[in-house]
Amino acid sequence: MEKNPGALLEVDQLRTHFDTLNGTVRSVDGVSFSLKAGETLGVVGESGCGKSVTALSVLRLVPSPPARHSGEVRYRGTNLLALSEKAMRQIRGNRISMIFQEPMTSLNPVMTVGRQIAEAVQLHQQVGRKEAMAHAVEMLRLVQIPEPERRAGEYPHQLSGGMRQRVMIALALA
Repeated sequence: MEKNPGALLEVDQLRTHFDTLNGTVRSVDGVSFSLKAGETLGVVGESGCGKSVTALSVLRLVPSPPARHSGEVRYRGTNLLALSEKAMRQIRGNRISMIFQEPMTSLNPVMTVGRQIAEAVQLHQQVGRKEAMAHAVEMLRLVQIPEPERRAGEYPHQLSGGMRQRVMIALALA
């Protein structure tokens, strides 16, 4: 049941704790926020304060164990923390995506950027390779990559940092 009607994503008292030999590390401890469609949220803080772990926890990309999660992460009213992994895979990458800060650690260096986007399209939309590649080029055009047809055939190291970041945005949008 949604606490905030009209919310697309609600995070309520999210906690991600890790048990270590030196005790419990509370990486995320009681984070709450709500987003409606079209809203933007900026999460700001010093290095190591839990911003990335919060985002990774929302997408259930922090394995449990070693992490312990509690609270609720509701996407369109459904608590993501309670879903099976199979059900979560239907949402992750298809309905919710994360754009990582450093694209070179997220992009495969031996695959062209167009192929990486097309692979995600094929996985989530069950379309053929040719249609997926056309969609990848369209996504590159959408994020204003110059000469998207040519750039789709290039590798991450051939692009500037700003272009790699836009490729990550295109990948999330695809």
